[in-house]
Amino acid sequence: MPDFVQSKPTPPLPRSRRPYAALPLLWAAVVLVLTLTPSDEMPRTPVWELLSFDTAAHAGVFLVLAGLSWFSLHRQNRWPVLARHTGWAVLAGSILFGAIIEVLQMTMKLGRHGDWSDLLSDGIGAALAVGVAAAWTARQASRRVRPLASGPWLVLAAAATLSAAPLPGRAQNALLIRARARRTIKALAAPSMYGRGYVKQGEHLAAAYLREQLAQLKLAPLAPNYTQLFTLDVNTFPGRVSASIKADGPAGKMTSWKAGTACIAAPNSGTGTAKGRLLLLDTLVFTKASVQARYLRTQWAGRILLLRAADANRLPTLPAALRQRLNSAAAWITVVPKLTASLAAEQMPQPRVEVLAEKVPMWLDKAIFGDTATGAPQGRTVWSTVRVEAQLQHNYPTQNLAAVVRGSIRPDSFLIVSAHYDHLGMMGKDVYFPGANDNASGVALLLELAAHYAKPENRPAYSVVFLLFGGEEAGLLGSSYFVAHPLVPLKSIKFLFNLDLLGTGEQGATVVNGKLLEAPYRRLVAINEAHHYLPALGARGRAANSDHFPFSEAKVPAFFMYTRGGSAAYHDVNDQPKALSLAGFAGAFGLVRDFLNEEGAVPAAKK
Repeated sequence: MPDFVQSKPTPPLPRSRRPYAALPLLWAAVVLVLTLTPSDEMPRTPVWELLSFDTAAHAGVFLVLAGLSWFSLHRQNRWPVLARHTGWAVLAGSILFGAIIEVLQMTMKLGRHGDWSDLLSDGIGAALAVGVAAAWTARQASRRVRPLASGPWLVLAAAATLSAAPLPGRAQNALLIRARARRTIKALAAPSMYGRGYVKQGEHLAAAYLREQLAQLKLAPLAPNYTQLFTLDVNTFPGRVSASIKADGPAGKMTSWKAGTACIAAPNSGTGTAKGRLLLLDTLVFTKASVQARYLRTQWAGRILLLRAADANRLPTLPAALRQRLNSAAAWITVVPKLTASLAAEQMPQPRVEVLAEKVPMWLDKAIFGDTATGAPQGRTVWSTVRVEAQLQHNYPTQNLAAVVRGSIRPDSFLIVSAHYDHLGMMGKDVYFPGANDNASGVALLLELAAHYAKPENRPAYSVVFLLFGGEEAGLLGSSYFVAHPLVPLKSIKFLFNLDLLGTGEQGATVVNGKLLEAPYRRLVAINEAHHYLPALGARGRAANSDHFPFSEAKVPAFFMYTRGGSAAYHDVNDQPKALSLAGFAGAFGLVRDFLNEEGAVPAAKK
């Protein structure tokens, strides 16, 4: 017998047939669906103070993608080269995938916009995953006493370098600006500010907070304690607002509408509680004399008028005598497609509420019109109760706030940055309107610009004035008062830039007066195209929709800029800080700053 038996050679391992690739491919598909979903269909994201949720989400998603990709490539045997260089392949593939997503977001009209800082977050997340995987592989190899390949160590070093490296200046500055803006918006939209309106002194509390901010920035006051006083008349709702309907009979159905989410008081609502039979306004009243005659004979004092918003808008076309009869109804209920609160300076004689159309029950239609599905006739009487506790305040004292950074070369020439800080206040003790986008966001941007020009190295050539207006929601009253009682000569104002509704930006921004002031608008567009601050700019003509308008009417050159996309909440209880993406906030800061610099806010030596 031979001294030994030669062993048979070990056959090569069979190629893995397990579907490892399915894991990263499935995750990549999920990422594509989420990132290419239109912005209006995306859920609201939480608000983080020090780091934006979007940045963390990008890094986390690509950390998972890179981890799954590492596992898949490292376990497969079909491509040995990829298995040996897994780290490099995963890192390059993840960054390429992230770049493709950003390009798609920039080119597809989804209300989303690409951002190279998102790609940086993708790369950091992928690098962290590769680094952890490389460290784990190295540890396993050392336990088997095998020499370590340099590749994983290099990948680990690259991951550590990428993850530890600070963000480039513009991205880091954008993160800091957004973090500060969120703190400001959260403070102004807090329940303790009572909606910055005229119940519980909400607007005075907001003004006190802003005075502290201006003082901390060491801005010079344009009036004593930064304050320009004026008065206004305003209808307020310090007490209960409610409405309900009930079909006749002991088994009749009933629906109650909750203030804030299902109903609101009409801005000119009177005070009181009304109970009576509900009567739907017949649209034939606008075309049939016989219907008008019937309504003139109706005893409205015991009736509650139900009408649609479109018909309410047509009431001024009716004869004056008929309008007077309708105004004698015990109460009004107007059905609206969206609850949009506002303010008024007068009261009507009866309580009036607006009810959200989607909250109107089907049984009410059937009671009024009959059941068209079964052919059952109409005939049930519907009763309603409307309650509004309103208080019309005359000569309510409020204020504008005004501060200035004096120019180093032409201190008697002025550039103005303005924003209104007031909002709609409260509707009873439990319902308040936060006003995060309108206009805590604009105030936050004004404070960022004030902080910039307050620094000695950024001292402007022209004086830059910062105006915080009260009474905007009541009808542009603060800005109108300033124009009538200017703290600086109107003829010395070179340009005014008004900031309102700046908490979104996924679709860019609109510039009111852009079509009227063509040359300044072209300069603004050129700045944006050079630096890619916002995805797009659009121009509008003359519009009396914010505090720029009284200045424009006084021949002061003025822009009003607001961002587009994202949250659609406006003048309702949903305009909360958590609803705002601030997608275009840092870009808007850069755009307005650079525009003001070109208009004279930077010394000639720095141009």
